[in-house]
Amino acid sequence: MIVSITPELAIDVVKNFAGGLGVLEGDKFYAAARLGVPYTVITLFYPDGYVSYREENGELVPAAEGNTLDNLTKIGTSELAARGERVVVSYYVYRAGTATAVFVKVESPEWAVKATRRLYQEDTEAERFYKYVILAKAAVDYVEKFVGWEKVKFFDLQEAYTVLALFLKRHENARVVIHTPAPWGHPTFHKRFFKDEFGFDLAMEPVVLTELGLAMASRGIVVSKKMVKLACNTFPHHCHKITPVTNAVEIPRWAHPKLEGVKSADDLKKARLQVREEALAALGIEARGKVVISWARRITRYKRPHFALQLIEDVNRDTVFILGGRAHPADHYGVEMMGKFKNAAENMENVYYFPHLDVETMKKIIWATDIWLFTPFSGWEASGTSFMKAGINGVPSVASRDGAVVEAVVDGQNGWLFGEDRDRLLPLDSAEIDEREYREFRRKVEEALDAYASGRYWDVAFNAYLTFREKFAMERLFKEYGYL
Repeated sequence: MIVSITPELAIDVVKNFAGGLGVLEGDKFYAAARLGVPYTVITLFYPDGYVSYREENGELVPAAEGNTLDNLTKIGTSELAARGERVVVSYYVYRAGTATAVFVKVESPEWAVKATRRLYQEDTEAERFYKYVILAKAAVDYVEKFVGWEKVKFFDLQEAYTVLALFLKRHENARVVIHTPAPWGHPTFHKRFFKDEFGFDLAMEPVVLTELGLAMASRGIVVSKKMVKLACNTFPHHCHKITPVTNAVEIPRWAHPKLEGVKSADDLKKARLQVREEALAALGIEARGKVVISWARRITRYKRPHFALQLIEDVNRDTVFILGGRAHPADHYGVEMMGKFKNAAENMENVYYFPHLDVETMKKIIWATDIWLFTPFSGWEASGTSFMKAGINGVPSVASRDGAVVEAVVDGQNGWLFGEDRDRLLPLDSAEIDEREYREFRRKVEEALDAYASGRYWDVAFNAYLTFREKFAMERLFKEYGYL
């Protein structure tokens, strides 16, 4: 049995994710079910989901997204101890073949219910700490009661917030999976919380969760080869434990069925044009005779959504732009960019914006697209998977040299590359770098458009289709994780 703990999880029956981590963990769940791997993934159930946005007086205002238990099965209730009080939780599950998704719903007391109401949103540091204490204690309790530790082959902890479980249960094959090189991927808490809850008088102040996790785990995993150097630069004393397993996508979940088994660029063109028209119609987009360019993902500064906005202003060809994504409500830059995306869609007839990217909407956007944009500030993206999902559908990307892109994309062969390949975190407000890289980005988009006009595009698209299905399949990831 594989046991994985994650702060978020994107499966089809709940609204329990914010971005790429949740979608990746959902892909692992469905892949485990398909491949017959005994797999249990445990997360919190967030009654208010992540975040939705409504418009008030022309402004975007965050609101509860909402969630549902309707398609989950309650299998038990348990009592945990946290903050010196009794915390009651219920375990709801969703099963697919050999895979089980466990959602921990907090029932009482009120402070614990409040702390776990929303994903990645807390009012105080104490709320944030106890949210993940509850997840850790519930996960260990669930495994003890419903799985049995003797059956657990790997105990995988997704992101640093989950490493609190190692205070409660050590495992010889416990592994911390680090999904971001950025500072927010290494959250901290005041040491007093650990003294109050666990009785430990830790030597560091504040306490860095990734440091604790790497110290207690048998191994640290990063999600691209490039990320090894970044992680070792931050935690050099744990570098001997850190190895890469590059992310992948669950191809049956993301690939359009009509694209299966294409044997040539001509076959791909015929199938993709049909798929594209169906997806555009489903999205309500008119793009007859036009190239569709898309930028869709979580909106935050390091992903450089402003590149897409500037491109809309600068490209003078017959194109349609699809924009998608939402920001964390505390990310002022991200919320501002949402407003700019919204204004562009309202004022330009060739721009469409989809703020809420559930899996079904994201699939339709990918299927409707001709050129995918992947624009992170190099050094800040751990892996990225949107370009993988595009590539397995024969949609090539114009991509910055970051994350897993550099492992697969060959410029002009199965996509187009721009910018420097940086292996350190430079400031995101580096205007000179942005200006220089935007100029190359725009030039590469023009190259892609020229290739589309000449017909050479379909050779590039077919190369992406072939190489991405080989490099980014879940079978490869499962073997490297030791699941198969």
